[in-house]
Amino acid sequence: IATTHSISAGLDYASIGPEHAYLHDGGRAEYIYASDAEALEGFALCAELEGIIPALETSHAIMPALRIARELPKDDVVIVNLSGRGDKDVQLVAELQTR
Repeated sequence: IATTHSISAGLDYASIGPEHAYLHDGGRAEYIYASDAEALEGFALCAELEGIIPALETSHAIMPALRIARELPKDDVVIVNLSGRGDKDVQLVAELQTR
């Protein structure tokens, strides 16, 4: 099992990898990703445009969702489920944004 890294505590748990590899290899799942920088960008964008402070885990979905949305017809709808709460991550985000 390869080591992982994420600014989000919930996304760096390597032992779930074999299950995801099984789902991917069976054609049952397709995975996309966001870098730490993209997660921070998604965090800021969601807070600025929607007034919602997303959890860092959720922030990893925002920029990939925007990439997908740009490829779809304008009438299509893309939904990102914002789970958790980001107030717990505000201090970490502020520290990371000043680096």
